[in-house]
Amino acid sequence: MKLKNTLLSVSSTLLFATTTATSAPQVKHLAGPAEEIPLMQKAAPETAAIVSKSALIPVNLNHEMVWNKQLLIDGDNPTVLLFSPEANHWQVNIHSGNDNKLLNLNQLNYTKSNTLFGMAEEQFPATRFDLQNVATGSYHFNIHKTDKSLGSGDGYLLLSSDSPYQLSSYTGKHGYLIGEEVTIFANALTSGKAFTMVGNDLQLIQSAQITITSPAGNKASRAMFDDGMAQDKTAFDGQFATTFVAQEPGLYHVQVQAHGLTPKGKPFFRTIEHVVPVIDDRLKVTSKAAVGQYRDDHKINLSFHTQQMNKSMANTRYRVIAEVWGKDSKNKEKAITWLSSIVDTKGGEINLQLDDRWLLAAGQSDQYTLKNIRVEDINHYINVLDIDNMRIKMPSISEKSIMSYQGEINESMLLGNRPAQLKQNKAGGSVLMLVHGYCSSDVWGSQQGQFNNSVKFSDFNQNRSHDAFAQRIDSFGDNYDSFGVVAHSQGGAATLHLYSYYWSGLDNASGGRLIQSVGTPYQGTPLAGNLASVGGVFGVGCGYNSNLTTSGASSWLSGIPTWARNAVNYYTTSPTTKWWRPDWCQIVTDPFLKDPDDGTTEKHRGQLSGGVNRGHKTGQCHTDGMRDMAQTRDSGRNSTMNSNASR
Repeated sequence: MKLKNTLLSVSSTLLFATTTATSAPQVKHLAGPAEEIPLMQKAAPETAAIVSKSALIPVNLNHEMVWNKQLLIDGDNPTVLLFSPEANHWQVNIHSGNDNKLLNLNQLNYTKSNTLFGMAEEQFPATRFDLQNVATGSYHFNIHKTDKSLGSGDGYLLLSSDSPYQLSSYTGKHGYLIGEEVTIFANALTSGKAFTMVGNDLQLIQSAQITITSPAGNKASRAMFDDGMAQDKTAFDGQFATTFVAQEPGLYHVQVQAHGLTPKGKPFFRTIEHVVPVIDDRLKVTSKAAVGQYRDDHKINLSFHTQQMNKSMANTRYRVIAEVWGKDSKNKEKAITWLSSIVDTKGGEINLQLDDRWLLAAGQSDQYTLKNIRVEDINHYINVLDIDNMRIKMPSISEKSIMSYQGEINESMLLGNRPAQLKQNKAGGSVLMLVHGYCSSDVWGSQQGQFNNSVKFSDFNQNRSHDAFAQRIDSFGDNYDSFGVVAHSQGGAATLHLYSYYWSGLDNASGGRLIQSVGTPYQGTPLAGNLASVGGVFGVGCGYNSNLTTSGASSWLSGIPTWARNAVNYYTTSPTTKWWRPDWCQIVTDPFLKDPDDGTTEKHRGQLSGGVNRGHKTGQCHTDGMRDMAQTRDSGRNSTMNSNASR
């Protein structure tokens, strides 16, 4: 299928360039106790698996403006969704696979509706058919355009039903470097649990493959195997795997397609969309050891040198995470602390700050080592450099440090020294900032009056990485001595990113809950990848956002410390459930999401480990235009957030 690449090229340009705000805020030098090291390590890829109860099929009308495809339908109450800017000019016919009998839609008990697919302001039109009387089986779909003078005839057809059988898939890691081997895994689920064979039953998936669309638009296919070879570690366990090599930078679209039979002999057909970011950015370490030097009281600067392998790359800002290890009295290695910061590598030098009080707390050692060093690009959190271990040339701990150490963990040890200029008696004073989300309109507009002494952050209809978003919040917050935040959707994650990595007015706030959020997909949303696919046929929209995918969110979260998570108070919502109607917020996004959800954020992916869960409420959806009230319009919750907010 020849898709328009406008959306992808725009989003690729946006998110693969280094993002900067007007004036970058001062970074924090993060650290934490050894017990937190597992939280700061790379997340297991399978935790970001996408689950599908539907099949998304590309539609490309031929030169006669006709498309034919044999498709499988299983389960009760099947639905068909058409995505195309020309869908109103498409005529859909369905033939029985057995007798080729035409099923006249006008004679079936079906409903047709026009709706929208997307999240926030990125909405694309869709036509939905509910085919209540179509039985499980194989069907021939025929689509032809009634007005052949319009457009090229590109689009998608989505099939879904009430079947309990689902497909789960994940990538070996969130993103890759040019030349790396991309790995895709897939397996079947039954009502959310891994499908296992019973007796001599055949496994649910009998064949699987991936279709790869490169950033340049070239297509290729790869079979997936469950034979215990290569990436598939165990034969016939129900998990399929395959690989391909990423040969160019940009966004790779990978569709997983799985076919099989249910234990009752019914057809099984599911697909999943992955968008895999690939970057041409790689560092090489040139130092044999990290050199430690005192730069301030208690503060030891650890530095080592790297070399940019791609001379044309302009990126110099990275997130760096590392562990500090020493030896105990029995010469056995022990973890001491972890370190992290946003680092500018101009000149090739990477600097991390170590507070010597972590060394004193653990007991001094003769030998110190940096372990599990990972350097990640700031837009996607893709590793551009991994170092297993590096010796530290550590200076002797100063006598002044030893004498002044009180045995307690304080702010300076966790965040670095607070900048002297952070509070400057600015004219704006202390406020509560209302922050919107990804590609958003003014979601807090009519509700601002429900928040005392509040200001509204406005960066509407934009696609920002968490880091770029956070820097814009900081720039706006520079007008005020201090601020707390009430955020919607991605705004919650961007604010958490700001609080974690940069000094801002958030660090001056007092009096209550620092960060409060509603509907934030802290663990990502499956819609982020599907939007990139569906949006491609329309050639417009805000575009792909790496940080909002399930794998991208997992990579980002693997560097967010406990103390920052503790500052977040979050809410989730879902629609009102009635026995006589489906429980969806947005009828067209429901096939892509696991219930309960708010039409964009699934309840389970809206959870933030370490944050404060303030509850889940039904009868509310993500934004206006969905079935139930928009979650930002809850005056009761707004009142609670207002009265409890920091400022």
